[in-house]
Amino acid sequence: MSSAHKYRHLPLTALRAFDAVMRLGSMTRAADQLGVTHGAISRQINTLQDDLGYRLFDGPRNARRPTPEATRLWAEVGPAFERLAAALSAGTDLDRRVQVSCLSTLAGRWLIPRLARWPHGWEIEITESYADLDRSLGGAEVAIRMLNAGAEPPAGLVAVPLMVNHYGPVAAPGVDAAAARRLISRSHPQAIDDWNARTALRVGSDAPPMLFDHQQTMIEACLAGLGVCVTQQALIEPELSSARLLSPFGFETDGAVFAAFRREGTPRAETRRLLAWLQAQAAQST
Repeated sequence: MSSAHKYRHLPLTALRAFDAVMRLGSMTRAADQLGVTHGAISRQINTLQDDLGYRLFDGPRNARRPTPEATRLWAEVGPAFERLAAALSAGTDLDRRVQVSCLSTLAGRWLIPRLARWPHGWEIEITESYADLDRSLGGAEVAIRMLNAGAEPPAGLVAVPLMVNHYGPVAAPGVDAAAARRLISRSHPQAIDDWNARTALRVGSDAPPMLFDHQQTMIEACLAGLGVCVTQQALIEPELSSARLLSPFGFETDGAVFAAFRREGTPRAETRRLLAWLQAQAAQST
């Protein structure tokens, strides 16, 4: 069979749908990115399964999981589409852009302020996310998350350590951290209780705490003198340097680290440069 004949029968539309589902982690997100309906993606996946003779996804409709066969197929299909995209965008800035998924508060208070120091001309695209990681990285090339002490990266990912997680209680000048109202966030509502138990110190009053959706707003409330909070040192470096926030008991570490996660394999040059730059910025923070 000639090469031309084989290429004519490649199910490219179905393979593109399959790649998007694997890369983004769901048919809904794949449909949004490709500008089609969820049903169209589902039909393409069914067509591809019929052509291949094996299942690609198992589980209920709203929580489909890739089969081992799908993982093996994507190991070939994913890089092939990446090479096609690189070939089509060669000579433009699009092939140099790096997409980064980052914890929301870390993006706003640590990463974005440092972008003025970014030495390369091409863009970094930042999306904010707390989603658990898998090989898709939510469509990003690099995802910055916490890696707990002793934990291993998710399958298919490599973790590049950035900085050790130091955390502790902080308050505005004139606020008594031991007696002030507790400020907590939904992302870590037990932060003060964990600190008190870990250190045997007493932080915060017995009054009901003030709850915030995000650490960002919790920190702003702390700056306004509304109480005491336990947060990560990396998030408040400027406020500590300027003494707008004080750390009366210092900072502790639980062994967790901030890490940049990437897919296994050899990353492209732009991704390698970004990872090296992140590590240099983290070293300055440390």
